[in-house]
Amino acid sequence: MTEAEIKRQQLTIKRGILAIVLMYACQLLAGIAISYGFKFFSLNNKVPIEILGLTSALLSGVMIITFYWWDIRRSGKAFYPEIGLQPSKIKKSKGLLLVISALVSTHFLAWIYRSVILPAFGHEGIIGGGSKMFSFIQTSGGALEMSGFLLLAIFVGPIMEEVVFRGYLQSSLAKKIPLWAAILITSIVFTFGHSPMILWPMYFLYSATWGWILARTGSLKMAILIHVLSNLFYAVIGFAGWDILA
Repeated sequence: MTEAEIKRQQLTIKRGILAIVLMYACQLLAGIAISYGFKFFSLNNKVPIEILGLTSALLSGVMIITFYWWDIRRSGKAFYPEIGLQPSKIKKSKGLLLVISALVSTHFLAWIYRSVILPAFGHEGIIGGGSKMFSFIQTSGGALEMSGFLLLAIFVGPIMEEVVFRGYLQSSLAKKIPLWAAILITSIVFTFGHSPMILWPMYFLYSATWGWILARTGSLKMAILIHVLSNLFYAVIGFAGWDILA
């Protein structure tokens, strides 16, 4: 077996699972560090929980991206295709059309679930953690807090999650089990990390779609793109004052 062939075997299921464990460990450590940091430096010790959450999420996101940038570079170029760091295997124009079509379809289905199905069962006005944070910052925060939120929502968050969930976990699982099962397991793990539980069907839908985009195009960049566009969509309708969906 050549050196290149050995390197192509680097992405194992163990490595994919460790990526998830490391991500949550970084989030926990960042949360503890930020909480004690604000407690130590804040004079009134009354920092809003939303600001604590935003700051710790940004810190952990930067930590995770930095680590996996190092890990990917350390593994060598032969490792890149294993996690989808390669050009799309379909034409760029077709790939972009696929992304836009999937984006519109998933958000339409999400709107039906949240604005039609949930109200029918007496659950109106439910929004996710990200939207709660956005609403708080928009009403009580400043330009610095809003800049930090947009950085997290549009860049740090999507890149971090797609590299970990789709690049490492889904891609490693797909080597050993059917692709549909790899997408299913990855989406379940992804969904468990978001709140509230009543919106889990929406988060699962998004994750499964992004996983399918990776599988269809073979490019992690396309999965990152649709994730970025999805978060950007919510930011735009949030600024517009419309009902936020997630």
